[in-house]
Amino acid sequence: MEVKSHAREESITQLKSILQRFRTFFPEHKDKQLYGILVAVDMSLDLREKTLQEGFYVARIHDQVFELDIPENFQPQSY
Repeated sequence: MEVKSHAREESITQLKSILQRFRTFFPEHKDKQLYGILVAVDMSLDLREKTLQEGFYVARIHDQVFELDIPENFQPQSY
């Protein structure tokens, strides 16, 4: 999970990098499926679409509430 106040396109790259290195640092989880989620207070619609196309979950935080922002047909990508 990557949490940003203002998500940018680099946030997607950063999240990919974290997920690709995760099993190196946590080998005890090597047999588990791993999913990414980009959480932001502020995210453009264009960035939301790009994030979903990469297979990451999108969530928003507003009024101290965490809420998933994904379409019904969303298929996450496991890493």
